[in-house]
Amino acid sequence: MATATVEKEKTNDSTNTNGMIFIQKVKLNNDGTAKISYKKSTDLFAEESTFTGKDQVTEEFKKAFQSTVRGFTSCIPRLAPEASKITMNCIKLVYGKDEFLQSALYSVKYAFNEANNAVINISTPLLPIYKEEFENTFCISGKDEEALHEVIRLAKAYLNGETKTKQMSLIVDNTKN
Repeated sequence: MATATVEKEKTNDSTNTNGMIFIQKVKLNNDGTAKISYKKSTDLFAEESTFTGKDQVTEEFKKAFQSTVRGFTSCIPRLAPEASKITMNCIKLVYGKDEFLQSALYSVKYAFNEANNAVINISTPLLPIYKEEFENTFCISGKDEEALHEVIRLAKAYLNGETKTKQMSLIVDNTKN
């Protein structure tokens, strides 16, 4: 499935930049905006750019970002029953020289109580994406990898200006503008 995603991105780049970009880090802020770091190459020494949005992300983006909690709870199964108390905070992505997603790090906020006033930050180490030779290795499953690719797609759309504000329709006198 990863092959199809990379090939699709190489032929149908969803960004306004010249060539492919590689999302390195996605963080949703408390105000609904996002901070996204990206590179134009998988080279370790390539320059990293950071985009800090001023408008809120779309509801689809928020939902996709939060759905990656499943990948986190797959790594720490003891917290799976309490997934409703976990808020995804940041995802760091690492690509191989072949330009495929190689590993990811999840960083979450875990609320100990319903009032959310006792919160702890928890991060995983960099976890590899599952491959056949990783049978006995702690790694990210295929479904969780697809969730990461969806976040990457929506992060690129956000970089291109797809925000909650742009998705809103202005209705005046029962007519859409």
